[in-house]
Amino acid sequence: MNYEVAISNEANTTATSHLLQHYQQGRRQEDICFALWKPSTGTQRLTALIDEVILPEPSDRNLHGNASYNPEYAAKALTVAYRREAGLALMHSHPFPGWQPLSIPDITAERDRLANPARATGLPLVGLTIGNDGYWSARFWKKDQGTLREKWCDKIRVINPKAYALHYNPKATHRVPRNPKMVRTYDSWGEATQNSIANMKVAIVGLGSVGSIVAESMARIGVKCLTFIDPDHVEPHNLDRLLYATSNEVSQLKVELAKSKVEQHSTADSVRVTAIPTSIQEENAYLAVLDCDFIFSCVDRPVARDIINHIANAHLIPGIDCGVAIERKETDDTFKNAHWRAHMVTPYHQCLRCNRQYNTSMVSAELDGSLDNPSYIATLPKDQHPGNQNVFPFSLSVAAMAVNLMLRYLISPEWWPQVNQQDYQFTIAQTRIINDNCRANCPFPARKALGDQVKPSYLNRKQS
Repeated sequence: MNYEVAISNEANTTATSHLLQHYQQGRRQEDICFALWKPSTGTQRLTALIDEVILPEPSDRNLHGNASYNPEYAAKALTVAYRREAGLALMHSHPFPGWQPLSIPDITAERDRLANPARATGLPLVGLTIGNDGYWSARFWKKDQGTLREKWCDKIRVINPKAYALHYNPKATHRVPRNPKMVRTYDSWGEATQNSIANMKVAIVGLGSVGSIVAESMARIGVKCLTFIDPDHVEPHNLDRLLYATSNEVSQLKVELAKSKVEQHSTADSVRVTAIPTSIQEENAYLAVLDCDFIFSCVDRPVARDIINHIANAHLIPGIDCGVAIERKETDDTFKNAHWRAHMVTPYHQCLRCNRQYNTSMVSAELDGSLDNPSYIATLPKDQHPGNQNVFPFSLSVAAMAVNLMLRYLISPEWWPQVNQQDYQFTIAQTRIINDNCRANCPFPARKALGDQVKPSYLNRKQS
């Protein structure tokens, strides 16, 4: 099992402001606080989701260059964690930049004094250290043959409205050299950005006309770890739109076709592609996405969108949903208009349901089979009819929009304006930026960082 931490914007802002306050005032003084975490368990990764910080009162900790917590403060935090069905996390600061190792006082505070009491929550203690530059490092304290040992996290993810920060463990990642295959990309955004992008784990759900182009983009920019999810095979009607597909590939699984081509075209020194030929509604596919750092939603089905909507909020895994719609004139069956859009999906962006990409009745209709029944479809409003029209240039455009929106989210400095959704209208050649919020009664914001405590009820679970 691999270990990671994901921190919400609110928790990161609160903790950073408290822990770094003395450094920002020019004093070499560490600080300390507690936080709560909920588990997000994938196939190969356990992530601690942190959304609540328990700040100390002045009498709760001692500041003496180093910082230490008082027993009463630890007991109070443990009680809150137990009542909230959460694990306990201890956060503290160091006066140095970057990823931080454990000092002797750190080990005493975490392993010797707190790790065993924290197990009363049913979850292991998570220790986090923040450098004076705001860079996080973290570890889980787990029993190993009866002895408490630190399990270092591979990375810490900080999810913000405008940007996505990935803090990597240097021992768990590989530096990407400036090699001849990557010269133009490497020189475009520099070593730090290329290393961050290359070491991400990206899921692409839907390997059709849009998803296959997104996959090719990930291969060309050197992403090393990709997960493809799609149950469909290549069919003759895909050949005018599906990248890689020729008549020779008809009947081949789309994920296997994309996997073979991405492995050939990747500019990374090594690439690992996991091809899952099922729907994301299947539990094995759902859990595989929980191992990833970013999701591309390239689907046109409401159940898949509902699951991705859930994962982005409950598990703090950002994503982008994208799609194309084409209108034809009913009078003479000619082209009328087309528009495509790419939309961020996080707890800080409008969810896919409020964005009107689907609704609850559409989810129910797909689950009971009505969405594939022509007589039922005929009763739906025209704007809810499944759309099968598309052409390769439109798929190319929306895929580029989605990939560029992801890149913008990864490298965006604070001063760049926030962009939640881009919508392109073909006939007037105009791109709109839409930054709407969820409706007041939307249930998805309440799922933020709950992780394994909430699951879609309709997942198809494998029988043991």
